[in-house]
Amino acid sequence: MKICKLYFHLGEEEDIFVNNHKGFTLLEVLVATTIIFMLITTMVPLTTLLTKERKLASENLILANMLHDELQPFLWNNKSAPKQFQKKVNSKKVIFSFTREDDFIKGCVKWTNVKNKGDSICLYGLPQE
Repeated sequence: MKICKLYFHLGEEEDIFVNNHKGFTLLEVLVATTIIFMLITTMVPLTTLLTKERKLASENLILANMLHDELQPFLWNNKSAPKQFQKKVNSKKVIFSFTREDDFIKGCVKWTNVKNKGDSICLYGLPQE
């Protein structure tokens, strides 16, 4: 049994194709930059939206707490409602109003939120007799 060994000589033309990767690297760079730009174009609007929503939730919480605190004198000390006044909270004009509805005292706060839309919160309390 005779073993036959075959040798192939790679010519110069084939060496050029084997060692020339310039087109492949350009394609890699284009794909990578496309992925990076896609991430940037989705992440920037998402972060701005999340920041606005976080500020909106924070405003709501702060003003609901302030409304609760302002409502307490009407409930405990039998102050007369209707009353309306303004305060500046975080450089925003906030309007507090208190009215009597049946046996309850209704306290509301109105302001312009982060999205430049009017917003309000109302709480009801039963005065101490």
